[in-house]
Amino acid sequence: MSSQTPSQQANQLAGLAHLLGIFTSFVAPLIIWGTNTSKNALVEANAKEALNFQLTVMAGHIANGILSFVLFFIWPLFGWAITLGLWVVSIWWAALGFQAANNGVKYRYPFAFRIIA
Repeated sequence: MSSQTPSQQANQLAGLAHLLGIFTSFVAPLIIWGTNTSKNALVEANAKEALNFQLTVMAGHIANGILSFVLFFIWPLFGWAITLGLWVVSIWWAALGFQAANNGVKYRYPFAFRIIA
């Protein structure tokens, strides 16, 4: 059964996909997306967007870690700033996504690799 008008519960679930991504990385958005793919379009779209964004953030952390290891003399001098920047940006954009989804809007992150189409 596909509901086209989002209910308050659907809005909250869509918002949780963004908010829980801060604490669980891609796990919570993946679970929410996997369990709600055909139930509600708003929840599906927001969970998929949150999943793509959390995978992008994780790729950024992995790339920063690899560069820190390979360029161990130079990269640690400013690699910590990249890590801090990734955390700040991911928390800020996830909070904006949470707020938008709670208002019934399909939130789109300003930057995310669209891995899950």
